[in-house]
Amino acid sequence: MTTPLVLVTHDPPQPIRHAIMETLGTRTEVQFLPELSTPQKTESIGSARALLTYDPLRDLGEDGVSLLKNCGLIQCLTAGIDYLPLSKIPPHILVAYNAGAYAEPMAEHVVAMALAASKRLPIEHRLMMEGEFNQFVATKKIAGGTCGILGFGAAGREVGRLVRALGMNVEAINRSGKTGEPVSFIGTLADTERVLANADVLVITIALTRNTEGLIDARKLALMKSDAVLVNVARGEVVDEEDLYQHLVQNPHFTACLEAWWVEPVRHGKFETQFPFFDLPNIIASPHNSAMTDGALVVGARRGAQNVLRFLQGEAPQFVASDDMKMF
Repeated sequence: MTTPLVLVTHDPPQPIRHAIMETLGTRTEVQFLPELSTPQKTESIGSARALLTYDPLRDLGEDGVSLLKNCGLIQCLTAGIDYLPLSKIPPHILVAYNAGAYAEPMAEHVVAMALAASKRLPIEHRLMMEGEFNQFVATKKIAGGTCGILGFGAAGREVGRLVRALGMNVEAINRSGKTGEPVSFIGTLADTERVLANADVLVITIALTRNTEGLIDARKLALMKSDAVLVNVARGEVVDEEDLYQHLVQNPHFTACLEAWWVEPVRHGKFETQFPFFDLPNIIASPHNSAMTDGALVVGARRGAQNVLRFLQGEAPQFVASDDMKMF
């Protein structure tokens, strides 16, 4: 029986390389595309059974992707693949995204942002620099409040675990409306308005699809508590940019913690906003770096490789892209 070839399309640092090799073990042959000569690249692309990649079109080009005759799975190492035009991938190849690969550091980032907003840390820091000492201005209590989580996959569940430890109740939305987690409420997208209305902290971890693009608009924002905290670690496009800006202007006690943006360098080649969010006191911003903790990329590579191994062993791979996913 021929040992299946797994082709890694980039040159990862040694710890990530080690994690991939250790996970796939002796059951596969692993090659790294940048190390191959041009004739070897053509041969390996044609014979590879699976790819491990951040971006197959960038690394192989459309001509190279068309040579993937034996490939059954492209495993992307990114948690989302809305940057990848699936129409340019041969239809016989499954494309999997690395959902939940960075759940733990993302959840920590969510909680840090939610606490900073609830306790007015950025606001009071700035005011103290200007000489104000607001010792008796009330801050928002977390314990006993409700955390609404839109997207209750691995990242959402990890957020739920952390906020429950802080004494919060969890109301969540996922595709099935079912979960084994200890939540106060679980529903589907049809229940979004209920979750928004109850949330003291709203966390967005939901995938960007045709059904979730622009999901949070002016009407839905108006349903939320005037002092709620919104944390978006998914994709900027889940929230209408103009509607969010106007809501922040009109509701100064409402806070948006933005980790995901509408125009970002990885997907668009630049960072920009259409509205002057950074002039507002009630936002907390970070550059989509919640997953960038020590060792997180190693864990992500290991989880991606595990999904490849699942496929090669004849099992259905997890997190296969579906037709409703929004691709650019």
